[in-house]
Amino acid sequence: MKKIVSILLVAAMLLTGLAGCGGGGSKSDAATLSPESTGIKLENGVSVELGNYVLDGEAEFTVAKLPVEENKNEGYKIEAYDFKLGDMTELSDFITLRIPYDTSYCEEGQDSAKCVGAKYKNETTGEWEDVLFEVDATANELVIYTDHLSTFGAFCVRNEGKRSAYITDIYSDITGIDQQQAMKTLREYVAGGGADGEEAAGLAARLLTAHNGFMGGIAGEAGDIGFGTDLTGTILNMASLGSPTFDTALADSAYKKMNKLGKVAAAVKIGAVVLSTDKTDADTLGLYKDTAMLALSYSESAAWGLAASGLFIFDYTISSMFEQGMAMKMDKIDEVYVYFNDQFSGTLDGGNGWKARSLKDWRQVLIDITEANPNEADAKAAIEAEIDRYARYFWTLGDMEKAAVVTDIKDKSNKGSVTVPDPTQAEIETLVDGYKAQLYERLYPVTQSVSVYMQRKAEAAYLAALNEVKAFFNQSITFNIVEDVPDGEKSQYDGYALRFAPLSENAVKESWRGTLKGAAGASTKFTLLGYVQAGCPKELQLFKPSDDPESDEPELTLGFKLSAPVTEVKLGGLPLEGLLGTYSATFTSEGETATYNFTFMYYEGQLVFMPEGKDFGTAFLLLPGPYEYDPSTATATCEAPSDALSFSTHVRFISEEGAVRFSSDNTVEDIKEGRTSTVYGEGIKTD
Repeated sequence: MKKIVSILLVAAMLLTGLAGCGGGGSKSDAATLSPESTGIKLENGVSVELGNYVLDGEAEFTVAKLPVEENKNEGYKIEAYDFKLGDMTELSDFITLRIPYDTSYCEEGQDSAKCVGAKYKNETTGEWEDVLFEVDATANELVIYTDHLSTFGAFCVRNEGKRSAYITDIYSDITGIDQQQAMKTLREYVAGGGADGEEAAGLAARLLTAHNGFMGGIAGEAGDIGFGTDLTGTILNMASLGSPTFDTALADSAYKKMNKLGKVAAAVKIGAVVLSTDKTDADTLGLYKDTAMLALSYSESAAWGLAASGLFIFDYTISSMFEQGMAMKMDKIDEVYVYFNDQFSGTLDGGNGWKARSLKDWRQVLIDITEANPNEADAKAAIEAEIDRYARYFWTLGDMEKAAVVTDIKDKSNKGSVTVPDPTQAEIETLVDGYKAQLYERLYPVTQSVSVYMQRKAEAAYLAALNEVKAFFNQSITFNIVEDVPDGEKSQYDGYALRFAPLSENAVKESWRGTLKGAAGASTKFTLLGYVQAGCPKELQLFKPSDDPESDEPELTLGFKLSAPVTEVKLGGLPLEGLLGTYSATFTSEGETATYNFTFMYYEGQLVFMPEGKDFGTAFLLLPGPYEYDPSTATATCEAPSDALSFSTHVRFISEEGAVRFSSDNTVEDIKEGRTSTVYGEGIKTD
């Protein structure tokens, strides 16, 4: 029982975040940081590097060590620190925090670097949430990248195999993605014009499978029998619109979320390659650019598409532009002109205000222009135009305004020889070109900072997509079994034992059994994750009170399709008379779909599905008949065995909210070759 509770708790922690325990006092360490001093290591072992583009002036950096939170039963502890930087919470760049971790906590023989990870506490919800981090095993530190300040925790886990049950390390994910697989995924995405595809879904399924703890901590136990491989197939099967187990809405949602995760993961992988490689081949660059531009046209992908296009533009187009600008000739530049552009801030005569841009200001300008112009040619032109406009603004001032700048210089530097510049137009062009060359050189490191910033934004988008998939699998499903008991009659199935089937070897079988209680039937709740863990059972088996479910055959077997948030199975079935009529049915096989009209009817005394057209191939979608109908299970069955080919069709009906629908599976077995293929269908009654 303890093992069962442990598995469920681990899964819940993975998908909903670990709730903070709070409490206790704290000890603070502090230091003053500034644009000239952007990093420090404090006495408590925590260090920070803000980079060059966060602070405008001095700010106090404070770190408070919080009481340790530990759960000995589950084998984890949290050493948390509360970070503050003046009154700033949201930052203009990703900064780097380093916090030490306890190397002695995990079990003997475990790799301590694989037993740790980082999270931050959401102050609104009180939950621990994922953050971008890496492990520096040499320094025994967690390296956290964040654009906001909060409480960050070093999570130590006893067993390295359980780390991903608590912590998402996206850098391990990205490293584990094969570059060629990422390229294949993006090519499918681009070739399909943004359509969802099998490569993206497959990559996402493999990423989830790689999270040992994602399946509630049982992957390690089942690893020897290939559970991971089977799980990948299970997740992909769930995302198939023709799946016989999941209803269309649930499968469609799974497919979209899995595709989003796979596409973002592939883009982030290639982005990391682009950022770390001096010379990336033209094919990779072209594909990456096309992916970014395509993603921008879809709202669900726009965030990471913008980040991807920004990385591409800055790492190649803009860097090249700045290198060319730096090569321009830099003659002696008028000091009043340079002072105005780089230092002067105030009100000029005539009421015009001016604030010289710092490198931090320029960095934000470059980001804003790029996000407004995601096409590289447009971004390049817009940045060139803005630099040119800025460099020429001084020469649009009147003499009195220029004199005010001279006065400001004299007041601040006590220089008496400074005069108002009065160059010719040709000399102005020379001065502008010289200043632009100087500005390109000053801003070149800024472009490198923006490249990294864009990649971090894309990585954050991957983390969000992964958590979205986790939340999807953690959604709760209510499963109701209802018996249709006519007025004045007794329940036919009171006291019957029931169980879900088939179950995987990893399922906790007691959790998937129950007893019917008269007309009240039965009801249970489970997460979609738990359902996948159990092997995606698709039948309910009912046993007489006197029978043994382990040895006796079920009295009744009911098929169902899982839907969210509620799935309902009715006992008592559906009368045949209400099912007869014409259906529009869509069939799916190997990713291809086709739609036909069939009439469920009596023909010459036999129950058949009559196709509207004369297409011979419809028999491979839905056998014409004759069918046997079982009203207790609302299932029509047709079998046509032969020596060479064996056909069988099952059509399961459901009536909900006034609409009659069916799901079907049509299986053809090639007896000689030993091959089987199945076509799945979804139909809705149209008359």
